[in-house]
Amino acid sequence: MSVFLRWGVFGILGVAALVYAYNASKRLAESHAAQATPAPAAVEEPSRQVPPAEAVPAPRPPPPEPVRSTAPAHCEAELVVAQRAIDMRKQGQPLDRVLRIQEIAWQEQPARRQRLEGVATRWYGYEGDFVPEALRIAVISDCVQHSPAP
Repeated sequence: MSVFLRWGVFGILGVAALVYAYNASKRLAESHAAQATPAPAAVEEPSRQVPPAEAVPAPRPPPPEPVRSTAPAHCEAELVVAQRAIDMRKQGQPLDRVLRIQEIAWQEQPARRQRLEGVATRWYGYEGDFVPEALRIAVISDCVQHSPAP
């Protein structure tokens, strides 16, 4: 096979890979933009519109502040990792990206990094919505039971 033929095939494959990557990134950007923008509100008929005085709801009092229990710092870090894992799953991020977040990847102690990876993997696998206080109680209690202070 001549040198020119080899470089020609290599060039064609390179251009095809670039076109594929460009189209894939464009589709990814469009899907992220579609998820980020809210759906347009339905247009109401003029005869059914509410007058402006009735349209403004009465202000509600702010919800009471939840009582926070003091937890060890390493358990609070596990809570942050669990919340980020759940949020990233909702966003459609892959698990390997979750395991590369700053809170996990920058741990110097291998045992601590492994514990945080386990927490992230566990909470990434759960489906459904979590009440923040219920998540906090579950993560903190699991941390206190299974993870000694670093």
